[in-house]
Amino acid sequence: MSEQPDGSKYARISAALRVQVEQLEPGAALPSERELAQQWAVARMTIRRALAELVNAGLVRTVHGSGSVRAPQPVSLRVQLGSFAAALRAHHLHPETEILDAGTDPEPPTAVRDFLGPGNGAICVRRLRRGDGVPLALERTWLRADLLTLEEARHLTGSLYDHLARDGRQPDGGEESVRADLPDAEEARALQLPATRPVFRLTRRARLAAQPVEYAEAVLPADRCELWFPLAP
Repeated sequence: MSEQPDGSKYARISAALRVQVEQLEPGAALPSERELAQQWAVARMTIRRALAELVNAGLVRTVHGSGSVRAPQPVSLRVQLGSFAAALRAHHLHPETEILDAGTDPEPPTAVRDFLGPGNGAICVRRLRRGDGVPLALERTWLRADLLTLEEARHLTGSLYDHLARDGRQPDGGEESVRADLPDAEEARALQLPATRPVFRLTRRARLAAQPVEYAEAVLPADRCELWFPLAP
């Protein structure tokens, strides 16, 4: 018969563990499940349940091969036309980009086709963006095929906007919408999230001299990113 967590002990341990975690510096490691179980003289299942609650609350992250750590503070990101990598560097985070897929998209979604216009063709790039190794954004970007070669797309590990700026092709206007949602299974796996953790979904339509350049969708963990919008009268 498997061990069952004691409800009253679990409640006390969960509250005490939360206080302990909140006193740690972001990124600091928690004691192992075995050590915590010994500390409170309870079954590891009770500790595991308490840790899962803190993970769902966004206070703790489980790092494969390293155990549990205090989750870092959310990264404050200004919603603007600009480099995601530069925004991370401003927070003293090391940006990393993993190309998940890149290729021509002969039949993009209707919203993409309507924005980029018929006959332009589209190159689609899927990228996972990290800061100091922590997944912060899962992006899917469609660009007019005359603005980026397939070879360039497959090696786009730096800033897309910096790349476009070299030839004077960086967007100078557009709009971006944001909504809250839950991740699907693939997004949760890539972002290392529980399926119950909320995410931000950003949709960008960028233009250069009023001509469409980029249609992009990004998924960001809501507990790791704080979005702010400059206001003007």
